[in-house]
Amino acid sequence: MPRFFSGRLGLVALAMTAALVTPMYAQGAKAPASATPANAEPRQASYVSSRLNDKPLPVTDRASDDKGVQYVIEFDELILTILPKHEFRAALKYKQTLASKGSTIGREPLQKMNVYGTWVAVGTSIRFIPDPKRGGEGLRILDGTFAGDRINVPFDYRNGSVQRRANVVLIKDDKIF
Repeated sequence: MPRFFSGRLGLVALAMTAALVTPMYAQGAKAPASATPANAEPRQASYVSSRLNDKPLPVTDRASDDKGVQYVIEFDELILTILPKHEFRAALKYKQTLASKGSTIGREPLQKMNVYGTWVAVGTSIRFIPDPKRGGEGLRILDGTFAGDRINVPFDYRNGSVQRRANVVLIKDDKIF
């Protein structure tokens, strides 16, 4: 559950907000068009990323350690499918290369990774919980947001000894099942 709803104080604040807003709508006022109902959920569909950190895919990330070893990760494709029963499938295509100091970086084959798990939505926040028995072993829970046909998910990854933070924007694509 998102940090702003955790603990007793968060529940009290949520209850107070509901108590203040509900009478206004009960008297005939309309909710703003941009308001997202508390029970809103992303549509069951496939969402495709064409950008990572606002750069078009494929995106290459290079890092070197203190011994000159080069680490290269190339993110090629990410498809997130929102499935029935609050389940998801994430399919990632990427390349990962390691080269010692002075060596040229080779062209590694494309690798594929599929992860299944469950998701929970509260407001416009969405949490993805990977299933360790279905490709998610060692992966962290990811928190993102959704609105309309878009899902935004920030995530952390390690390239060699360098920790990075990235943001992926996924757009609903009706051509993918």
